[in-house]
Amino acid sequence: MHFVYPCLPYQPRTVDPMWAPEYEWVRANGLPTGLVDMDNGRVWIPTLTASSSTATPLAQVVYRGWMLTAAEYDQLARSLPLAVSPVEYLSSHQATGWYEAVATYTFPSRFLTEPAALDFAAGRRYFVKGLVKSFGEDSVLTSQQQLVGIWQQQELPADTTLFVRDYVDLKPASERRFFVVRGQVLGAAGAVLPEALLAAVAALQPRLFYSLDVAETLTGQPVLVEVGDGQVSDLKEWSVAEFGSCVLRTLAA
Repeated sequence: MHFVYPCLPYQPRTVDPMWAPEYEWVRANGLPTGLVDMDNGRVWIPTLTASSSTATPLAQVVYRGWMLTAAEYDQLARSLPLAVSPVEYLSSHQATGWYEAVATYTFPSRFLTEPAALDFAAGRRYFVKGLVKSFGEDSVLTSQQQLVGIWQQQELPADTTLFVRDYVDLKPASERRFFVVRGQVLGAAGAVLPEALLAAVAALQPRLFYSLDVAETLTGQPVLVEVGDGQVSDLKEWSVAEFGSCVLRTLAA
């Protein structure tokens, strides 16, 4: 398994500083690695490194880098033998790919392409986001007027799909990020996924590599916050060394 990272634009042999600590850990620990050149019209070209003068032949590749659109990931897949296919990438990266499978274990949600009527009675609120990212401070909806205006406020194309979720208060500092590799759940500092959410992992099979964000409600009930593709998920509470030794080595096994 090769681990490939983005390089700086117009500097194909210089890793993007954001990913440099992880890239250097991978190299220092003897895992095959490389760089992807995003220059020249977004053509993806691997630059592999090795201790000898001969580059290590490409086997399967795990990308670790910035979030990619569907078109960008397709282009990457045409250039490299990715272990995660474009279809599988979107099945974890975009909410439309994972919500139905784990709806029982997360907040009640719906997908909207227009401002359908929602129930705001008795102070009810909703959390709105795109299929991948939230809108920051504008993500919490308290009125139908906010929902109607969000397409214009965020300058979204008319056919944009929004992911609208029931707003649930969470216990402060309770959120944790787990990585799942071939169905094996890995937590930072030995954290263990709550037993009540193990069925969600089974429901997400056979994805190779993804992240799970898990938290507790104010009553202490574990809840799945969201799923993400492991290749583009940041580390949150993980250190680079623990992520490398625990997650990347499991991928490479």
